[in-house]
Amino acid sequence: MYEVKYALNSADGVKKLLRDRHHISSARFQSGDYNAVDMLVDLSSAINSAGLSEVQAEVVAWISGADMTQQQTAEIMHVTRQAITKAYEVACEKIAAVYRKWEYGEVCVGYLLEDEDYEGEAA
Repeated sequence: MYEVKYALNSADGVKKLLRDRHHISSARFQSGDYNAVDMLVDLSSAINSAGLSEVQAEVVAWISGADMTQQQTAEIMHVTRQAITKAYEVACEKIAAVYRKWEYGEVCVGYLLEDEDYEGEAA
């Protein structure tokens, strides 16, 4: 079991959650982790409540929903990688602001990872 803490009141914590959301989604099936389900529902609500621009929402969808790199997203959207980086940073900060408004702090979820799935430190 791999346990990760996410500080959702910061943009960095939101980025980690967005990066890991597919693993968290699988936790609900692997171990019946209802906290994982709650976390994903809250993430969706936070994204919808963040007031993202159309471009920011698309960038979040490509990077975290479709697991594209920033460079791949830039190519798909026909903009520079720097524009993608800026849009993603602003989007994550807006999402973190929603979590701060909701008075979220640090949350934790556990899930199983295959060795080849894990690349670096998640927490």
